[in-house]
Amino acid sequence: MEAPQEGTFAYLILAGLGFMLLLTLMVVIFVVFYQRKFFRQQREMHQLEIRHQKEITEGIVQAQENERERIAQDLHDEVGASLSAARLFINQIQYEETLPDMIELADQAHGVLGTLVQEVRRVSHHLSPLVVEKLGFTGALRTLFQQLEVNGLVIEHHFSLEEKMLNREQQLALYRVVQEVSVNIIKHAEARRVTLELTQQPGFLRLWIEDDGKGFDNPKDSPATGIGLSGIRARASFLNARLTMDSAPGAGTRIEMLVPL
Repeated sequence: MEAPQEGTFAYLILAGLGFMLLLTLMVVIFVVFYQRKFFRQQREMHQLEIRHQKEITEGIVQAQENERERIAQDLHDEVGASLSAARLFINQIQYEETLPDMIELADQAHGVLGTLVQEVRRVSHHLSPLVVEKLGFTGALRTLFQQLEVNGLVIEHHFSLEEKMLNREQQLALYRVVQEVSVNIIKHAEARRVTLELTQQPGFLRLWIEDDGKGFDNPKDSPATGIGLSGIRARASFLNARLTMDSAPGAGTRIEMLVPL
């Protein structure tokens, strides 16, 4: 009677060892499989991050190229044309025989040069971030709005924030965003009124811009695509901000940016 019991006991031990071995093998397989999956996901995330960084870099480069092109166009259209007109008036003076005619040409040249000075200031204002340092963030925005309203655009704005919560780079990036959006509204939206809100809320800063322009079906159809939108997205990425855009034909455009603080 003892032999069968010993055999059963030995069988149970072997079965237990076999089960433990199988369980250990399954755990090893699971760990190996999980590690391979984990490493694959890490590799995919790394590739996505590389692509994302590449897109950001391309967007910044494209924005810089577009900015250079815009400045070159402004210099050619405004400054170049004004200089040519002033030169013509000044050259014509030598051919006039009467003093009143000379004075009239000199006055015309003076007027053209006065306009030229304003244009140069406008171009330098777009280039230089010193306006933010001199006037403060909200002061620089108010100055920008005053210049834009010369074009007949009505801008209603509301600021509710502590400027010290934003560092210099954040202030400049937000200023450039507002500047680029405003320029695109004037050039493409055919809007008459713009509403801008910049409010500080728990944990983030909210920028809201709305216009009553012609709008568009899809952001891809926006005239700003490839011109200003890439720069805006690049700056939103720099600020780690969430950017959303909503528009419809005849219903204007709304842009919201949530900047974490």
